[in-house]
Amino acid sequence: MGSGNSQQLRETPRGHGPELAMRNWDATKTQAPAELLQQAYELAYFLVPDRTNAIAILVRALEKLRVRSRRELKRLYWRDKHSERPVRRIARNDADMLQWLIMFESEQEERAQERGGAVSRTSMIIRYIKHLVEITTALSSFYINIGITRLLHNYTTSEAQSAYERLTSRYLGPDEYRRAKSALMDKMTARFGGFVKVARMDHGELRFETGGQQKESAETVADCLKILTPWSTRGSCAQFMNRNGGDIKVKPPYEDAKADQNEIELRCCHILLDPTCYSRLMEDLAFDSPDSKLALPRFVMPENRQMSGDDNPRPQHPPELSREDIDQIQRRLAISDERRRNFNPRSVAILIDGVEQTRIELTQKSQVQIAIEAGTSLIEVRGEDESGGLLLATHVISYANNVFDYSSATAAISSGKLKFEVTPVATLGQGPSRAILDLTFQPQAHWSRSWFRWVEFRRPTIRTYALAGVAMALLGAAITGAIYSHKLTVLQERLHEAQRSQQQLQPTAARAIISYTLTRDDQRARGSETAPVPEISWRLHSTAISLELPLADAAQVATYTADLKTFTGDQTLMTQNLLRPVRSDGGAVVQVIVPADLLTADTYYTVYLHSPDRIDQFTFKVVDKR
Repeated sequence: MGSGNSQQLRETPRGHGPELAMRNWDATKTQAPAELLQQAYELAYFLVPDRTNAIAILVRALEKLRVRSRRELKRLYWRDKHSERPVRRIARNDADMLQWLIMFESEQEERAQERGGAVSRTSMIIRYIKHLVEITTALSSFYINIGITRLLHNYTTSEAQSAYERLTSRYLGPDEYRRAKSALMDKMTARFGGFVKVARMDHGELRFETGGQQKESAETVADCLKILTPWSTRGSCAQFMNRNGGDIKVKPPYEDAKADQNEIELRCCHILLDPTCYSRLMEDLAFDSPDSKLALPRFVMPENRQMSGDDNPRPQHPPELSREDIDQIQRRLAISDERRRNFNPRSVAILIDGVEQTRIELTQKSQVQIAIEAGTSLIEVRGEDESGGLLLATHVISYANNVFDYSSATAAISSGKLKFEVTPVATLGQGPSRAILDLTFQPQAHWSRSWFRWVEFRRPTIRTYALAGVAMALLGAAITGAIYSHKLTVLQERLHEAQRSQQQLQPTAARAIISYTLTRDDQRARGSETAPVPEISWRLHSTAISLELPLADAAQVATYTADLKTFTGDQTLMTQNLLRPVRSDGGAVVQVIVPADLLTADTYYTVYLHSPDRIDQFTFKVVDKR
């Protein structure tokens, strides 16, 4: 990797011909250029050397890109604003996003092969590097630096600091580097837990056990890193260097006054990933060459799942996609598009990084909240029709300055819109970055497409009655909402007034508000026997009940949100926001006032109490004890 730098610096400058078209490609408006499809197919084949599987990976990645949610981001004016605290984020164009999605999609075939077949050491090296690049490029150049410098190579923390400071002029403490390395090791262990072992080194540092043949694997590592370097920066090595006579040094991206922060991040990513630029950076810093610092793990595999396969460490170059192959890919995408247009599901599944988390009903307005941790990459919305599973929408999680970045986006789903909202939450101590993913489905009104009805509607008399009916319905809904809101406000004020005065409620007030303290469902389930579900007396003259929800021992937050749902969770009866905790004899509680007319006797209900890092459930049964 260290040799031939000067030769490789004389690459053709990018910015002309097909490469320019690929960088400006919009996946939702036009088909992928043939050059980009070939490039994407070669990447998929490099990761999974099987023609059929490589094409399947490419098709799935293209589908995810075509149905991605549309972000509602305000324009960011980085230059000349808060320059002392620049925003470090990677905003990938569609070509780079396709490259990342192919990395993401290849894991399905990789794991299937690892479960049932023989896997060579070379294949495991490629998968290890690919996964490291996939999870770090989803975060920031800071994490790429940690992944390449501290995990793929065994440079020290101080050397990793020097490399990042050289590129960004950003100075972070060593503890941040150690925490980032620990987080990445956790993710790599989750992916390769059965194949790698963790060992404690000098000074208590945890690293993966390394194997032999490190230098012999240098060529495979270089090939892998080169094909995984962001496509939008391909052929840019010469632009990222300063020449002074015969001396060539890496040009720190932040020194370019014409580049915005996103361009700076992409340049940092390129320099840290591209073997030529990375070798030059280490040479500038007077560090040992990357070839001599490789720290590939020792991959442990059962004998019946090993294969040598390492005599030819470079995967065979795939044949070019034919015109028929490209047409077939486009037809498969068109069939999926047609299925989505004709699909009208009642519910959809929400997957986060390939794992189903919850389902959302599309027959009414629905809202769910999910706590997510740093490293979360991709949200998928999936349904199922008579032909099988169908991808409906995707949303890519974005990060800034190594933590979650607020984002809001909307996707058209069935006969409505699904809004994604990612809100960072404060974390205590040195824990991982957290956020709340809020998913809200808003159904649209169904208007008849019948021409006859439209013609009938145009008649003056019918149009007048119809518009009057709509106006009355809207007025009625507004009045009902105002009455309900007023009723709830009055009930809350009455209860708080009684609490402030600490006096006994009058009989009429007692009939209006009766308080019950509930128990969290997880606490009832502890022990050898499960405690019974609390019962609440439903009385004919009760105007409302007050539910006291004890808070967990963990640190409390300023406000909470509570949802009252049916026991099955398929219908939300009431939502209250901005609920503040209050003190009681048993500790801090959140009070939720429920109008009695929402409840039915001999029925189970569940209250979902949302805080930034958890969702607690409180189940109760309403009984008639008149």
